[in-house]
This record gives sequence, structure tokens and C-alpha cells, in this order.
Amino acid sequence: MDNETNIVVRESGDKCIVLLDTQNVDFRNCETIKSSVANLVNTGKTHLILGLEKVSFMDSSGLSVLLFCKRTCEEAQGSFTMFGLQSYVNNLVTLTNLNKSIEIFESESDALKV
Repeated sequence: MDNETNIVVRESGDKCIVLLDTQNVDFRNCETIKSSVANLVNTGKTHLILGLEKVSFMDSSGLSVLLFCKRTCEEAQGSFTMFGLQSYVNNLVTLTNLNKSIEIFESESDALKV
């Protein structure tokens, strides 16, 4: 199992692309991800696009990360979207109806068009 969480951040205009370079988003790394997102929002980067292309597993702690990102961005009058969901993560997001409250795109370029 992948225990290392690398977070790559790139800016594109007023949007910030946050790429999770890890296979798993779970109880082991959720606080690291939340802390990184909070730091970005606290420095004025409130329009976040989360890239999950490499994430193949997510547990309930991972779902809490997604909700935290959405709430944190919206409280700062920003926005939160995601792209690149693998099958397992996409099914989990759909099963929990998060796809109804978080906009999801196929690719980074699609997410940047909005």
C-alpha cells in the first residue's frame, strides 16, 4: 500500500490545481491533505481544482477530505471541483451522492474551462 502523500500545487489564473500524487486517500493521510488545503485557502487561493487521477482507493476519511475541501472553499467565497476520478472513487462519490454537490470533470483541461 502507498503510504506517501505528495501534493503538487499549480496555479492557473485565479484557480489552483491540487494534484494528489498518491494511490490512497484514507485515515493515514487525510489530515495532511486537509492541512494543505487549509493553508492554500488561508493564503487566498480559494478556487481549488482537485486532481484525483492517481487515487485508486478512498475510505470514509477520504470522503471527509472532499467535504472539507468543498466547505472550506465555499466559506471563503471560493469554489471546489474535482477531475480524474478512477472507477472505484467515482463509484464511491456517486454512491454517497457527493457528485450532486461537487462538480466533477473528466480532465484538468475540462475543469479549467469553467
